[in-house]
Amino acid sequence: MNWLATMMTETFFQRIPSIFLCFLCFFAANLRALAAEPDRDSPEAELASFKLPPGFEIHLWASERDGVVKPIQMRWDARGRLWVVQSTTYPQLKPGETPNDKVLILEDTKNGGYADKVTVFADGLMIPTGLEIAPVSVSEPDLSNDSEVVDGRHPRAIFPRLKSSSACYVGEGPKLWLITDTTGKGVADKREVVLRGFGTGDNHQNINSFRWSPGGELMFSQGLHAHARVETPYGIVGLDEAGLWRFRPAEQRLDAFFGGSADPQNPWGWTFTHWGQPLISAGNSGNMYYALPEMIRGYQGGRRDTIWAEGRGRKTSNPELIESSHFPDEWQGAIVTGGYINNAVWTLHVEQDGAGFKISDDPKLPPLVQSAHGSFRPVDVKLGPDGALYICDWYNPIIGHYQASFRHPDRDKAHGRIWRVTYPGRPLVEPPPIYGASIPQLLYNLRSPERFVREQSKRELACLPRDMVMGELRAWWPRLDPTQAATEHALYEALGVCEWHESPEAALLQRVLSSKTPEARAYAAGTLARWADRLPPAFDAVEKLADLAHDQDPRVRLAAIVAAGNIPRPESMVVVLSAAMQPRDKFIDTALTAATSALKPQWEPVLAKGAPDWKPEWYALIKTLDKPAPKPAPAKKVAQQMGAPVVPIYGRVRASPYVVGSIAAEVQTKGNAKHGDEVFHRAELACISCHRVGDQGGKIGPALDAIGSAQPLDFIIGAVLEPQREVKEGFETMRITTKKGEELIGIIVAGNDAEITLRDPTGAEHAIAQADVAKREFIGSLMPAGLTDNLSPEDLRDLFAYLTQLGKVK
Repeated sequence: MNWLATMMTETFFQRIPSIFLCFLCFFAANLRALAAEPDRDSPEAELASFKLPPGFEIHLWASERDGVVKPIQMRWDARGRLWVVQSTTYPQLKPGETPNDKVLILEDTKNGGYADKVTVFADGLMIPTGLEIAPVSVSEPDLSNDSEVVDGRHPRAIFPRLKSSSACYVGEGPKLWLITDTTGKGVADKREVVLRGFGTGDNHQNINSFRWSPGGELMFSQGLHAHARVETPYGIVGLDEAGLWRFRPAEQRLDAFFGGSADPQNPWGWTFTHWGQPLISAGNSGNMYYALPEMIRGYQGGRRDTIWAEGRGRKTSNPELIESSHFPDEWQGAIVTGGYINNAVWTLHVEQDGAGFKISDDPKLPPLVQSAHGSFRPVDVKLGPDGALYICDWYNPIIGHYQASFRHPDRDKAHGRIWRVTYPGRPLVEPPPIYGASIPQLLYNLRSPERFVREQSKRELACLPRDMVMGELRAWWPRLDPTQAATEHALYEALGVCEWHESPEAALLQRVLSSKTPEARAYAAGTLARWADRLPPAFDAVEKLADLAHDQDPRVRLAAIVAAGNIPRPESMVVVLSAAMQPRDKFIDTALTAATSALKPQWEPVLAKGAPDWKPEWYALIKTLDKPAPKPAPAKKVAQQMGAPVVPIYGRVRASPYVVGSIAAEVQTKGNAKHGDEVFHRAELACISCHRVGDQGGKIGPALDAIGSAQPLDFIIGAVLEPQREVKEGFETMRITTKKGEELIGIIVAGNDAEITLRDPTGAEHAIAQADVAKREFIGSLMPAGLTDNLSPEDLRDLFAYLTQLGKVK
């Protein structure tokens, strides 16, 4: 009881005022410190971390304060409203939790440069991963009173939107939804399942990154662990593992491309060049791909080369091509893309590469945005109606789907931002009338230099009655001045309008096929295949393609091969063989293989009968183009088993919480990244033999260029000390035993029902027929545990200091 006696002394009571004063001073000092340093999760703290090129500015357009939480994808509509799909349920529903993910509509009604109105269009969703605005059909106006004039225009030309109805497509697990507001209240009241049966093996690889093609096709993707079987009016469409989808709503036609385990293992993002050529982002590897050579119905599988050789692990999603007069001239035609793993928005240069394209870091332009804030995760970028660029910021310190617990307390569930990038030295765009505009106005908009205006005008035209649109279009396009540079592109856009309406126009198609611009001819070749069964008898699609197969431009010849592959006739193979006799490159070779495979049911019976119309040299040529795939074994496929790891599971040092925490503390206080770089490159560790950093290294393990900005330090330490703890997707080590008793160990880099390609620890690749596989085992990681056992504590500390800074803005 001595403490009580002390408290009751007069001296103690005399000291109370001074003690209380000290407490107040301490509290006030800390309050000032808190006020001086904003919350790291606040928009203000993140804004302060941004670095932009001279002349550009960035500011907050919407955030969690407006209800934007964990946004995944965003799309603009013709009314200048931004639609956002978001998920707080991701990555996994908790027991007892009711999912309530949402589609929001955001508006800047006061032109203040930020969203001031937010409407919940749809809720109750569970991890939606794709969003695109759907055209809403508008009925023809009442023409009973021919003298009636509305807004100074004849009613035949305008379509008042009395109900202002809206709709969107949403991808949610196995379903493709069409969600509609039929009342004009801004809230969905109708939901329809358009398609179901998409793969859900891993919810960060579900159908995603929806985007309309120039011809009104809904394009989207799926990842490595998805296995889809989708019922359509044309039968079941299957797609196993990573691949691309194309849906034509008017036909209800669904097509699947790529497939298998080759890159891109998690495609996430479509964009289209100025002339409508499809480019794909790989969300898993920091690569990009040109999709067209393999977009032949019925062909899946194979391997393809990246067109972004300098990707270096900079994983990206949902790119955008800059065609906005608000941006400086030197930025026109650049690709910007959200580099979510590096906390950046990259600026890329796209150029022709033979029949295809190549992408590189733009030599003249810096990244548009870089941030030192580890939670800045730009997952989508899109041009807005004002010509500014809008950035969808998922905002999360943890982005690893497997690398951290689904219940990890640092997984953010409360934040999300939309940022707006402007160039104050140039005026913002004032778009022409689009929503509710007359058909002549919308057709006039097709000549706009603004990508937003052209895309939105075509979708608006898709809402209007087909006969009225086509009647106006038939009168419009022949009047275009052929001497103006913009005319050829306007004709290409007009062809896209016809495709949106599934309304073949032979005269317009012929005009674009004979264009002096090769990009236009290449696009028209694809339209030929799309309309092949609906064109007039005198307009033979295969004959037209036979001419294009000899075009001087390789892009046109490539397009002719792909188009012929999509017309299942014996004579289509003549187009393919003719093109194969012309100069070729890797893109054309890929298309030749795909077309030959897809057309085999047509040309093989003809060849068996002697093929009297074939040139003599074609008989030898077909043997080089036809790459016969071995038939799968008649028995059940070999089951994948779990085998013993090929390397030890543990080294001398275990990744216990105490060990990981102790090393992390040393790294943060004393780590020397420069010395760690030297440790990483030591020959005895052989890190660089398997992992790539920059332009150096192997391909047996994942590229490490961005590991520091992608993963928390504690995960990096644990993964090095215990490699079997978590194996990155696409780098799972397999032991394959053949029926002859041969045993091969490595990672599978490509595969389909016919064969797999295995890359062994030396980097050599082996093609193995599925029919020859007797046993297939997953045996973990090739990285040996105990690799760092002989390092000194300082070396180990500095190694992690080096790894944790890779990918971060310095």
